[in-house]
Amino acid sequence: MNAFWLALRFLTILPLGGTSVIQPETVAAAGKYYSLVGLIFGGLVWLFFQGAASLFPPAVAVGLLLLFWVVLSGALHLDGLADCLDGLYGGKTPEGRLTIMKDVHLGTMGIVGLILLLGIKYLSLKEILSLSSGGIWIILMPVLSRWTAIVLAFFFPYARPGGGLGQALVQGTGKKEIFWATLLAWGPVLVLTGYVGLGLIVLIGLWSLACGRYFQKKIGGITGDVCGAVIESSELWGLLYVLGVMFL
Repeated sequence: MNAFWLALRFLTILPLGGTSVIQPETVAAAGKYYSLVGLIFGGLVWLFFQGAASLFPPAVAVGLLLLFWVVLSGALHLDGLADCLDGLYGGKTPEGRLTIMKDVHLGTMGIVGLILLLGIKYLSLKEILSLSSGGIWIILMPVLSRWTAIVLAFFFPYARPGGGLGQALVQGTGKKEIFWATLLAWGPVLVLTGYVGLGLIVLIGLWSLACGRYFQKKIGGITGDVCGAVIESSELWGLLYVLGVMFL
């Protein structure tokens, strides 16, 4: 399977990429396209919002935007965030945290975390999109957030032995993968937003490294759930950053 189509299949619910057997080397190669898939994701979200805004009041249009954002990703990253919160709250050892994170049931901390994140995300999107220049950030935010998964895969080990596709991504992510993922992430952001985008890159980059280091201490490395949690939290921090800059 072509690495680009596999990246699109991993990060969205779009029925593309076929059903062929996935090879570990293809999983690693797909990582360099995560930022590009984020750009496509952002473009689709922006187009959806344009249609929603033409039919509904602003508050409803933003709510539908957030709904589409979640559905398009398959809620995959939200699930990772909830699992991480439950594991960190309930587990006392790295093994215990990993066991809880793998449990399909959702705990209290996961539920509370999802409610708070989605609520703040909605309010931030509503304020940003009230300004004429806000739309560009809807397109670019998924680009940088998906880039963080490759940053984590490059700098940190995989926490679970026999981790399947997640382990293949971590073990196969090298200099070529992070170079292309970074180029495809930084290029559009810097070209379209200049120094404001540079600040956003620094913020999200440092956040992803800090999270990776934290989870390395707590569970011995990263997992797919950790990547999902960092993607979601990076988007939230990014929106808050943009909101602060726009309203200074």
